[in-house]
Order: sequence, then C-alpha cells, then structure tokens
Amino acid sequence: MLPEISAHTRIIFLIVYVLLLLSGLVWWFNRNAKKWLEKHGRLQPKPDSSNATVGMQPDNLRPATLKYSEQEFREMISKVLDELPRKFDKEWKNVVVIHSIEWPSERDLMDIGLPPGRNVLGTYFGHDRAAGIRSNDSPHIIVIYQPALERYYGSDKARLEDEIRRTVLHELAHHLGMSHKRMKEIGLM
Repeated sequence: MLPEISAHTRIIFLIVYVLLLLSGLVWWFNRNAKKWLEKHGRLQPKPDSSNATVGMQPDNLRPATLKYSEQEFREMISKVLDELPRKFDKEWKNVVVIHSIEWPSERDLMDIGLPPGRNVLGTYFGHDRAAGIRSNDSPHIIVIYQPALERYYGSDKARLEDEIRRTVLHELAHHLGMSHKRMKEIGLM
C-alpha cells in the first residue's frame, strides 16, 4: 500500500513537471529555430564583420568535446539575459538567442566577411533597432557559439561566464544599432 501524498507535495511535483516540460520545449525550439531559418533562407548576415564577436586570433584548434553540458551553458546564457535591466524589455521584442554547440561553417564566416579559421564567439542577424519600423517585422537572431567560447575561456568558469555576458551584450548592442567604436568605449569589445 502506498502512503498518501499531501496536496503540498502534489503541487511541488506539478510545478517541477511543468518547469521540465517548458524547458524541454524551449530547448526544442532553440535547437530547431536556426535550422528552419537556414533552410528557408531567412538567416542573411550583414556583408561585413560588424555583426560578429570574433576571437582575438585565427585559430583552427578545436576541442574534441565540450567541457560544459549544453544545459549548463544554456543556464549561463539565461543568467545573463535575466540580469538585463527591465527598462530594456521592450527593446528585445522578437529577439531569439540561440545556443550553438557547433562551430560556424567556413561558408558562415565568408558570409560575414571573415577569413577562414577565425573563431566567432557570437553573431547577430537582423535589422538593428535603428532601422526603425523595418526592424519590427524582421527576425532578430543572436547565436552564441559554445565551442569557441570554451576554446578561449573554458578553463576558468568565472572568466567563461564573464565572456558569455560580454558576447551576449555585444550582440544585443548590435541589435540596438550600436557601433563598434561605441562598444569599445563601453567595454563590449
């Protein structure tokens, strides 16, 4: 005979179940959104490298495996997004942040005007907010590349979290239409 479960315990189990279900749906959406956008030709990067956060030196060394799990890395990205000031919430309308466990292809690098072998930490695709009304109807996609970030900063988790924060903020600054000159002034480059 099984013991009776209290109403409080049932509610906790229900909340945990719903949270797991929601996180699974978010994971599934993020995993498939980029593939769908690529398949339908909707990921059209800018012709120059102004929409990418680039590693400091060309480097083809790629780690064989990722040090951090996908879930742990996603949680680091989520933490950064949760820390954004609430007054900017309306600015992030229609922005999707995608976590990639893949390296950008050589074709992706060419499309954003970078030579082969460069490590891209993150990219922004879309019309920045300075484009006005045209920006409201276009997709806004930020891709954060786990392998590249781990390649440079994976040995120190605190530093990795700082670089994820800097990369996410750098790409969000592109969304707002901020120039690289201004980003350098405020420490995002």
